[in-house]
Amino acid sequence: MEDGKMKKSVLALVMVAVMGLIAVSGGVAQAAWATCTVTQVGSTGSNYWVTASDTTTPTALFENVTFIIDETNGRGKEMFAAALTAFANSTYLQIWVDSPYNNYTTIWGALATK
Repeated sequence: MEDGKMKKSVLALVMVAVMGLIAVSGGVAQAAWATCTVTQVGSTGSNYWVTASDTTTPTALFENVTFIIDETNGRGKEMFAAALTAFANSTYLQIWVDSPYNNYTTIWGALATK
């Protein structure tokens, strides 16, 4: 096969592979870390929740959104403790969360930061 045809064939194959990955993922945004201020932390008895606002400037990703802490991974109490620490000390909470950032979206990870 000629060198030029080979390059075109490889490029076409790469494009098909990338398009396939986008189709499989559904083009949905993946989870990401967000640094937040915390306005409420609590427990309903069956799960933990955090109300937070993103600190991104000039446009925050979300404001006063209530998130649910994931407890299925066995780390719910630790993430709740991080949220309580951030709330009590008026420091930041970094959360690992999926978009869209709607009420009752699940937090998959949480870290209290300064």
